[in-house]
Amino acid sequence: MKSVPLTARHARSVATLHIQGINTGFISSLGLDFVTALYEAIAKSASSFGFAVEDNDKVLGFVAFTTNLNRLYKSIIAKKGWRFALLLAGKMFSFKKIRKVFETLFYPSRVKKMDLPDAELLSIAVDPEKYHNGLATELVRKSLEHCRKIGLDKVKVLVAAANEPANKLYRKCGFKLVGQIDNHGVTSNIYQAATDTALLQNSSPKDSEPSIRPIRSEKTHPVLPPLEPVAVGFFATPRPKLRRRRSA
Repeated sequence: MKSVPLTARHARSVATLHIQGINTGFISSLGLDFVTALYEAIAKSASSFGFAVEDNDKVLGFVAFTTNLNRLYKSIIAKKGWRFALLLAGKMFSFKKIRKVFETLFYPSRVKKMDLPDAELLSIAVDPEKYHNGLATELVRKSLEHCRKIGLDKVKVLVAAANEPANKLYRKCGFKLVGQIDNHGVTSNIYQAATDTALLQNSSPKDSEPSIRPIRSEKTHPVLPPLEPVAVGFFATPRPKLRRRRSA
C-alpha cells in the first residue's frame, strides 16, 4: 500500500468510497456522477488537497482537505458551475433539497463568527475491508503534516456528536472540542487541532483505531461518519444555534 496525493484520476473511486461510507449524507444522495465531479473539482482546486491510499491501483481510503472552504466553493462555481447545475437539474425537485444546497454554500459565513481556522478536513472514508487497519489515522496524520508544511498551523473538522467512533478518531489524532452546531435536531461537534502538537500526539498511526462505519440515529436525522461539510451538520435551520466552549 502507498499513500499518494489525491488527483482527478482518483475521483470515481473516491466518490464510490464516499457514498459507501457516508451513505446518509446529502451529497451522497445526489448520485455517483455528482460526487465524482465534486472530487474532480476538489483535486484540481488550488484551495484544497488530499491523499489516497492505493494498493495495486485500488483506492482503499482517502482524505480531503481545504485551506479555505469559501474559496473552494467560489472556484468550483466559477470553473464548473454549469456542469454541477446540469448534474443537479434532475435532482432538485423538492424545496428541502434546494434549501440544503444553499445552506451548504452559506456554511462558511455561519461558522465564521466562531473564530475558527479556515483550513478544514472535508471528508474521510476507508474501504470496509480495511477497517481497524490504521488507514484513517495514517491519512489524518499525513494530512496534518502536509498542513504544517504549507504553513497552516490550525485546522478544524465537524462530526456528528452521536458518532462516537469518529469523535474518538479525531481526539486520538490530537483534535480538541471547541464548540458545537445544531442542525435539524442533530448536534455536531466542532474540533480544532494545532498541526504541530497534533502530530506529536499522533505518533503511532498503526495502533488499533475505532471503526468509522456509517451509523444511523433512531430518529429520522442521519448520524454520519467523519465529516463532510455537505453531509454532517451544515444543513442547519436558518438561524443555527452556535455554541463555543468556554475556556477553563
